[in-house]
Amino acid sequence: MSDGDNGNRATASEMSLPTLLRFQRRQHTMKYLLRSMLDRVIAEAQRVGKLGPRLDTSYEVLMPEIDSGEGQTLAVGTNTMVSALAAAKGQGWISDETAMRLLFQFAGEEVDVHEERARIAAQDTGQPRR
Repeated sequence: MSDGDNGNRATASEMSLPTLLRFQRRQHTMKYLLRSMLDRVIAEAQRVGKLGPRLDTSYEVLMPEIDSGEGQTLAVGTNTMVSALAAAKGQGWISDETAMRLLFQFAGEEVDVHEERARIAAQDTGQPRR
């Protein structure tokens, strides 16, 4: 895992991406496991009457960001991605929803595209944001 014994600094920095991606996948797996366990605990607590039916049981599992230390590279990549998506949208090759989904996926963010589009529409019409 990212063993740079036989290379220079550039080689070692390029070797870090697979490790970063592996840890991000592990984070997603842990988040899924935690949500599964917590959902079960909440459901059982409601079943036996420990939690009231009107209690808000929504929650969010927050995981720490894994810093790749490649901010400049990511900024250039994001700029290129946005340009490419704008060009594809201009050619009629993709929809707004697909472009948004791809951009958020590239950024590593979990965003509900339909909810985000509703926020944008509300913002454009001057309605208060939710």
